[in-house]
Amino acid sequence: MRSVPRALLAFVVIPVVTAVGCESPTVAEPSATARVSATGENGVVLNSSGGGHYLLQNAFDVQFAYTAKRQADGTVQGEFHESLLLEGETVAFRGDVICMAVDPVNHRAWIGAVITENTSTHPAFQEWYHQPGEDVWFRLVDYGEGSAAPADRKTFMGFENTPGIPTSEVYCQLQIWPADDARTWPVTEGNVQIK
Repeated sequence: MRSVPRALLAFVVIPVVTAVGCESPTVAEPSATARVSATGENGVVLNSSGGGHYLLQNAFDVQFAYTAKRQADGTVQGEFHESLLLEGETVAFRGDVICMAVDPVNHRAWIGAVITENTSTHPAFQEWYHQPGEDVWFRLVDYGEGSAAPADRKTFMGFENTPGIPTSEVYCQLQIWPADDARTWPVTEGNVQIK
């Protein structure tokens, strides 16, 4: 593996870490959530899924896909994967979804997972909190369908080193959503569904 000059690593990785680390609950207002009372197919009461590409920091093409379903008994199932090329190196993760929260009024979802696979070659994504068994999370907004609808949006992944958010479960409980969709990035291909 080639080494990355320290100055270059700080220039490129710090903005990515900033996008991740800014999920701190001290700067955001939690949004209200509504209870979903109707039970869907197979006992599913909340459902969110999506896939395609989003443009991280309006510069990095990220491929993603996820599914998340909450059953009437509170259990959550699903999985995700996300990958991008950064400085010629791969950043790629897979995981099992363990929690979710949905704001059906504003069409927002918070997804928490446990990493099952880290195939990243980028040295900035080799820390203990990037390894299988550690928590990871992200949030999304569904702006609807059709050419007149704004682009759906997604955050980059947050990891266990984020101040104030020690676990995926805490992330799902906090339901952080800063004003003006801060730190979310436009889905450029594909879409997000939140039901």
